[in-house]
Amino acid sequence: MNFLTVSFYSGVVLLVLCLLVLVSPLKDRFSSATQKIQGFGLNLEVSVLTLLVLISVGLMTSGIWMQLQNIDQKLKKLEIEKTTAEEKAKRAEEDLARTNKLGIVLFVKLEGVDDITKLSFPSLQCKYVTSSGEERKADISPAAVINRIKVNITDLQKDTIIDRLVVESTNPDMKWVSQTQFRPFQPVMELTKEPDH
Repeated sequence: MNFLTVSFYSGVVLLVLCLLVLVSPLKDRFSSATQKIQGFGLNLEVSVLTLLVLISVGLMTSGIWMQLQNIDQKLKKLEIEKTTAEEKAKRAEEDLARTNKLGIVLFVKLEGVDDITKLSFPSLQCKYVTSSGEERKADISPAAVINRIKVNITDLQKDTIIDRLVVESTNPDMKWVSQTQFRPFQPVMELTKEPDH
C-alpha cells in the first residue's frame, strides 16, 4: 500500500472512532477535555474530539487531493500516449498508401514520327487522365526500342483506369492522344483459335 492509501484509511478509521465516541458514554469526557493550540499568532482552545475530527478530515482530504494529482498526471501521460499512437497510425496509413501505389513503363509509338531521335525531348511533355478525372504528369524519355518513347507513370493504384494519355510538343506544336482507355494492372488479351492440324 502506498502513502496515499494509508493516509486516507487512517483518516476514515479516526473519523469512525470519533463517531463511536460521540455515541458512547465517553462522549462527555472527550467533549469537555480541551486542547490549546498556539502558534502563528493563534491562541485557540478546542475540544479533543473536535481536534481528532479535524485531523481525520485532514488525513482523508490530503489523501484524496494527492490521489487527484496522481490522476491528473496519469491523464496527461495518457494524452501523450494517445497523440503518439495517433501519429504512429497516421504514419502506418501513409506507408500503406505508398506501398499500394505502383509504377508502370509504357513504350509508346507516336503516329507520324519515323525517327524519335529527331524529337526535341525537352519540349515534350506527357500527362494522363484517370477515370476519376484527375490529371497527372508522366516522365518521358527515348526508349531503346526503335521509334518508341518511354513513358514512366508512377503513383498508380492497382485499380486505376487511364482514360487518356497525351503527349504534347511545344516545338513544333503537335499533340498525340490515346484513343481508348486502359487498365495498367489489369491487362486484357485476346487469343485467336489455332487451326486444327
